[in-house]
Amino acid sequence: MVSMKVLLAGSLLLISTAGLFGADNVLTPEEKAAGWVLLFDGQSLNGWTSANPQAPARGGGAGRSAAPGKSSGSPQPGSAPAIGSHPRTCSTPQGQAAAVQGASHWDVVAGTLSPCGDPAGYLTSKASYKDFVLKVDFRTGEDTNSGVFIRSPNGAGGYEVQIWKAQPAGYNTGSIVGTARTDGEFKFVADQWNHYEITADGDRLVVVLNGTRTLDVRDARFSEGCIRLQYQKYPIEFKNLKLLAIRH
Repeated sequence: MVSMKVLLAGSLLLISTAGLFGADNVLTPEEKAAGWVLLFDGQSLNGWTSANPQAPARGGGAGRSAAPGKSSGSPQPGSAPAIGSHPRTCSTPQGQAAAVQGASHWDVVAGTLSPCGDPAGYLTSKASYKDFVLKVDFRTGEDTNSGVFIRSPNGAGGYEVQIWKAQPAGYNTGSIVGTARTDGEFKFVADQWNHYEITADGDRLVVVLNGTRTLDVRDARFSEGCIRLQYQKYPIEFKNLKLLAIRH
């Protein structure tokens, strides 16, 4: 028989462990004190749009560079992005609502951003950001194609941090499409929550996936722009989008 002391100790341990992790889509006191801002409130699409933007002029900075040993090229090299054939059915009035022509549909389900239905597209922040650290949690299946775009001028172009295990031109998960491929293979965990931490500081771009750095490169094409979440009709969820502006 398990003693009351053991049960009590276990309960206290669970409570203590739970206290180590913040609630979803909520800033911890430490994050608030440091200046982090919450980009997704867990309940609505406030601050975001799925409308298709007008393509901006190419480039967002003076000059361009790539780290030694890294490949460089156009933002979308090689071939057209793969588009899935099994989109999730929209399940909320928000996702099912009529949208402007060409706009994608996004549900907010159980505190997650979850794209659905047709067509493929993006969810784009209405605000623009320059130098920052961005945190994003995502969950998706093994066979997927998605990405997190940063510094997307007027909501088009920018740097795409890849979520795709086998991109045709070799810009796999953890790479920045058209800017730098990873030196090794980095995998997200299918059907579980994964964590990206992306830093854009001047011309330095750093990508960390689940605590492991995948890239640390320099590129000056895009100096400022929106955040974009890519939907290619593969089921995917996002949550805990948090941003810390870097002040110089």
